[in-house]
Amino acid sequence: MSAPSTAVSPPPRRVTPVRAVLGVVVLGLVALWVYVLYLAIGPGRQDPPDRLADPDFAPAAQARCDAAHDEVAKLPTASATRSAEERAAVIEAANAIFAEMLDDLAALAPEGEEGEIVAAWLEDWRTYLEDRARYADALRADPTAPFLVTSRQGDQVTEYMDAFAADNRMPACGTPLDV
Repeated sequence: MSAPSTAVSPPPRRVTPVRAVLGVVVLGLVALWVYVLYLAIGPGRQDPPDRLADPDFAPAAQARCDAAHDEVAKLPTASATRSAEERAAVIEAANAIFAEMLDDLAALAPEGEEGEIVAAWLEDWRTYLEDRARYADALRADPTAPFLVTSRQGDQVTEYMDAFAADNRMPACGTPLDV
Protein backbone atom coordinates (compact mmCIF):
# COMPACT_ATOMS: atom_id res chain seq x y z
CA MET A 1 0.00 0.00 0.00
CA SER A 2 1.09 3.42 -0.69
CA ALA A 3 1.30 6.14 1.82
CA PRO A 4 -1.31 8.77 1.60
CA SER A 5 -0.16 11.71 -0.41
CA THR A 6 0.42 14.76 1.60
CA ALA A 7 0.95 17.26 -1.16
CA VAL A 8 1.99 20.54 0.16
CA SER A 9 0.33 23.36 -1.66
CA PRO A 10 2.53 26.31 -2.48
CA PRO A 11 2.10 29.32 -0.29
CA PRO A 12 -0.31 31.87 -1.74
CA ARG A 13 1.35 34.56 -3.83
CA ARG A 14 1.66 37.78 -2.05
CA VAL A 15 1.86 41.17 -3.67
CA THR A 16 5.21 42.47 -2.66
CA PRO A 17 6.24 46.10 -3.06
CA VAL A 18 8.58 45.12 -5.92
CA ARG A 19 5.77 43.35 -7.81
CA ALA A 20 3.46 46.30 -7.27
CA VAL A 21 6.01 48.77 -8.65
CA LEU A 22 6.75 46.53 -11.64
CA GLY A 23 3.03 46.20 -12.34
CA VAL A 24 2.56 49.96 -12.27
CA VAL A 25 5.59 50.44 -14.58
CA VAL A 26 4.28 47.88 -17.09
CA LEU A 27 0.80 49.45 -17.05
CA GLY A 28 2.35 52.89 -17.51
CA LEU A 29 4.39 51.74 -20.52
CA VAL A 30 1.36 50.11 -22.12
CA ALA A 31 -0.67 53.29 -21.57
CA LEU A 32 2.14 55.41 -23.02
CA TRP A 33 2.29 53.33 -26.23
CA VAL A 34 -1.49 53.36 -26.60
CA TYR A 35 -1.37 57.16 -26.38
CA VAL A 36 1.52 57.42 -28.86
CA LEU A 37 -0.30 55.22 -31.37
CA TYR A 38 -3.47 57.25 -30.85
CA LEU A 39 -1.57 60.43 -31.72
CA ALA A 40 0.31 58.84 -34.62
CA ILE A 41 -2.44 57.01 -36.47
CA GLY A 42 -5.65 57.51 -34.58
CA PRO A 43 -8.19 60.30 -34.60
CA GLY A 44 -5.89 62.35 -32.37
CA ARG A 45 -3.45 62.90 -35.22
CA GLN A 46 -2.98 66.52 -36.18
CA ASP A 47 -2.13 67.74 -39.66
CA PRO A 48 1.33 69.28 -40.02
CA PRO A 49 1.27 73.03 -39.29
CA ASP A 50 2.25 73.91 -42.86
CA ARG A 51 -0.31 71.64 -44.57
CA LEU A 52 -2.39 73.79 -46.90
CA ALA A 53 -6.18 73.56 -46.86
CA ASP A 54 -6.34 74.88 -50.44
CA PRO A 55 -7.07 71.79 -52.58
CA ASP A 56 -5.79 73.34 -55.80
CA PHE A 57 -2.26 74.51 -55.04
CA ALA A 58 -0.50 71.21 -54.26
CA PRO A 59 -1.53 69.27 -57.40
CA ALA A 60 -0.78 72.26 -59.64
CA ALA A 61 2.58 72.82 -57.92
CA GLN A 62 3.47 69.14 -58.20
CA ALA A 63 2.76 69.21 -61.95
CA ARG A 64 4.84 72.38 -62.42
CA CYS A 65 7.75 71.01 -60.39
CA ASP A 66 7.62 67.76 -62.37
CA ALA A 67 7.82 69.75 -65.61
CA ALA A 68 10.85 71.68 -64.32
CA HIS A 69 12.60 68.46 -63.31
CA ASP A 70 11.90 67.00 -66.76
CA GLU A 71 13.61 70.03 -68.33
CA VAL A 72 16.58 69.80 -65.95
CA ALA A 73 16.91 66.07 -66.69
CA LYS A 74 17.70 66.98 -70.30
CA LEU A 75 20.83 68.84 -69.16
CA PRO A 76 24.14 66.99 -68.81
CA THR A 77 24.73 65.30 -65.49
CA ALA A 78 27.74 66.08 -63.31
CA SER A 79 29.50 62.93 -64.51
CA ALA A 80 28.87 63.90 -68.14
CA THR A 81 30.54 67.31 -67.84
CA ARG A 82 34.21 67.47 -68.73
CA SER A 83 35.23 70.50 -66.69
CA ALA A 84 34.23 72.55 -63.68
CA GLU A 85 33.44 75.44 -66.04
CA GLU A 86 31.03 73.26 -68.00
CA ARG A 87 29.47 71.97 -64.76
CA ALA A 88 28.98 75.54 -63.54
CA ALA A 89 27.20 76.40 -66.80
CA VAL A 90 24.86 73.41 -66.39
CA ILE A 91 24.03 74.46 -62.82
CA GLU A 92 23.23 77.97 -64.03
CA ALA A 93 20.98 76.60 -66.78
CA ALA A 94 19.15 74.46 -64.21
CA ASN A 95 18.87 77.48 -61.91
CA ALA A 96 17.16 79.42 -64.69
CA ILE A 97 14.63 76.60 -65.11
CA PHE A 98 13.99 76.45 -61.37
CA ALA A 99 13.69 80.25 -61.11
CA GLU A 100 11.01 80.20 -63.81
CA MET A 101 9.27 77.39 -61.90
CA LEU A 102 9.29 79.51 -58.72
CA ASP A 103 7.73 82.45 -60.58
CA ASP A 104 4.97 80.15 -61.83
CA LEU A 105 4.42 78.73 -58.34
CA ALA A 106 4.15 82.24 -56.89
CA ALA A 107 1.39 82.95 -59.38
CA LEU A 108 -0.43 79.79 -58.26
CA ALA A 109 -0.16 80.56 -54.53
CA PRO A 110 -3.38 80.86 -52.54
CA GLU A 111 -4.43 84.07 -50.83
CA GLY A 112 -4.18 84.96 -47.16
CA GLU A 113 -2.26 83.08 -44.50
CA GLU A 114 -1.70 80.07 -46.74
CA GLY A 115 -0.25 82.38 -49.37
CA GLU A 116 2.20 83.65 -46.75
CA ILE A 117 3.25 80.08 -45.97
CA VAL A 118 3.81 79.41 -49.67
CA ALA A 119 5.73 82.69 -50.00
CA ALA A 120 8.05 81.66 -47.14
CA TRP A 121 8.65 78.29 -48.82
CA LEU A 122 9.39 80.00 -52.12
CA GLU A 123 11.82 82.31 -50.30
CA ASP A 124 13.64 79.23 -48.99
CA TRP A 125 13.79 77.94 -52.56
CA ARG A 126 15.24 81.25 -53.78
CA THR A 127 17.86 81.11 -51.03
CA TYR A 128 18.75 77.61 -52.20
CA LEU A 129 19.06 78.85 -55.80
CA GLU A 130 21.43 81.58 -54.57
CA ASP A 131 23.50 78.86 -52.87
CA ARG A 132 23.63 76.99 -56.17
CA ALA A 133 24.69 80.15 -58.01
CA ARG A 134 27.49 80.75 -55.48
CA TYR A 135 28.56 77.14 -55.97
CA ALA A 136 28.70 77.60 -59.74
CA ASP A 137 30.88 80.70 -59.26
CA ALA A 138 33.09 78.83 -56.79
CA LEU A 139 33.54 75.94 -59.25
CA ARG A 140 34.97 78.35 -61.81
CA ALA A 141 37.61 79.46 -59.32
CA ASP A 142 38.24 76.06 -57.71
CA PRO A 143 37.08 72.77 -59.29
CA THR A 144 37.09 71.13 -55.84
CA ALA A 145 34.90 73.78 -54.19
CA PRO A 146 32.29 72.35 -51.80
CA PHE A 147 28.58 72.97 -52.25
CA LEU A 148 27.41 74.85 -49.15
CA VAL A 149 23.75 75.32 -48.25
CA THR A 150 22.46 78.20 -46.13
CA SER A 151 21.31 77.28 -42.64
CA ARG A 152 18.20 78.53 -40.93
CA GLN A 153 17.58 77.91 -37.24
CA GLY A 154 20.31 75.28 -37.13
CA ASP A 155 19.15 73.27 -40.16
CA GLN A 156 19.85 73.59 -43.84
CA VAL A 157 17.22 75.57 -45.69
CA THR A 158 16.58 72.44 -47.74
CA GLU A 159 15.13 70.76 -44.64
CA TYR A 160 12.32 73.34 -44.62
CA MET A 161 11.82 73.08 -48.38
CA ASP A 162 11.53 69.30 -48.19
CA ALA A 163 9.25 69.33 -45.13
CA PHE A 164 6.79 71.69 -46.81
CA ALA A 165 6.83 69.66 -50.02
CA ALA A 166 6.31 66.39 -48.13
CA ASP A 167 3.57 67.79 -45.87
CA ASN A 168 1.64 68.95 -48.92
CA ARG A 169 2.28 65.79 -50.98
CA MET A 170 4.42 67.53 -53.58
CA PRO A 171 7.55 65.34 -53.72
CA ALA A 172 8.75 66.88 -56.98
CA CYS A 173 8.85 70.27 -55.26
CA GLY A 174 11.51 69.19 -52.78
CA THR A 175 15.23 69.75 -53.09
CA PRO A 176 16.48 68.87 -56.57
CA LEU A 177 19.26 66.30 -56.61
CA ASP A 178 21.07 67.53 -59.72
CA VAL A 179 24.03 69.25 -58.03
